[in-house]
Amino acid sequence: MVSAVDSTRLVSAQYALKNLRSSDDDSSQDRQSSSVASILSAYGLDSSSASLLSNQALSGLLDTLSSQSDTSDRTDATEDGAAVTSASFMSMLKEQLQDAAAAEGESGKAHDMLAALEAGTLTITDPTQGVSITAWDVDDPDEADTESKAGKAIDVSGWSDFLGAHLERGADGAFVKENGSYVDQTTDSNAFFGLIGSNYYYLSWPQAAST
Repeated sequence: MVSAVDSTRLVSAQYALKNLRSSDDDSSQDRQSSSVASILSAYGLDSSSASLLSNQALSGLLDTLSSQSDTSDRTDATEDGAAVTSASFMSMLKEQLQDAAAAEGESGKAHDMLAALEAGTLTITDPTQGVSITAWDVDDPDEADTESKAGKAIDVSGWSDFLGAHLERGADGAFVKENGSYVDQTTDSNAFFGLIGSNYYYLSWPQAAST
């Protein structure tokens, strides 16, 4: 369910997205980047990321919010929510993390998430469907016959409320990062919020032990 603040943002963002798609000259593209960055920042997203400064990423966020605004509170996961508990989702997740890690080079956030996936310490959460699950490595021989696992039921909420409860905002309104990752205030874990496939998910994993 989307809050009144989310609904207002959604209408503004949908209007802005329509304008973004309507012109393609250089000056319009500059305004597009500025508008997209502003909308993403309103949701606490890192607007400095090239992958987020795209109509595709913005469209994904708007689609997610639109589906929430058309749906009342739900306690049962839909087929989309159930997919996060499947081996096919875990396979897609690992492939996406491997691609991101290769693009990063020798180290980075994707490397950390991939290591957590392989160690069984990466948690995937979708508050819009009310489900959370510990990811597993589909290439682990012990998981060869695993088609799905039971997720943990959590409270259903909109992204704005969920992120606001888990992540700290800075003075500029953006969520605070430490060493390149968000930090979950409820568990003190590293966190990431972004597209996995075509939907948004919240990923968290333990911070590295201090030496």
